[in-house]
Amino acid sequence: MAHTRKNERRLLTGDEMEFVEKARHPVLGALSDDDLHHLVGYLSDRRARALTIANNQRRALRGKGGRGEVTFEKADSGNRQKAAVLTDALTRARREASRRATEVARDELMANAQRALELKRDSKRAKRPANLPRPNQGMRANARTRVDPIGSVGEVGRVTKFVAVAQAKKDSRG
Repeated sequence: MAHTRKNERRLLTGDEMEFVEKARHPVLGALSDDDLHHLVGYLSDRRARALTIANNQRRALRGKGGRGEVTFEKADSGNRQKAAVLTDALTRARREASRRATEVARDELMANAQRALELKRDSKRAKRPANLPRPNQGMRANARTRVDPIGSVGEVGRVTKFVAVAQAKKDSRG
């Protein structure tokens, strides 16, 4: 249930009211991430304190121990309502923190997807070897890089003729 500002001012101290006001838009959206983190921590601590006091008062009413005698008028000092107001403010602050975390994760996911798409496109592009001729360069002979294992050109001819004669002798044996 929504709480009126008049009721909130009645229930909360000045500092608590200041932090609850920070937990409302548009102030909440303008907070830095650090300030938002501190706001969530403060509201959580104050809510826990209010709930602890309310539980102790209820326990003392039942006679289960507590600080002194508590009458019904003193027991209902509004700590449960105060905790409810702080819970609402805490919910708003946590929802904003969650929204920011989701936004950061979405931006990171988009950046990763863009990078993956670029890598995929790069892998499909034609890769040309460096020694192929480029357009408008014409046909030019490449310099020989291989060294003949046999030696001189005359040696190549002699070996070729030797192999041919040996093959002919083998064929004539038949």
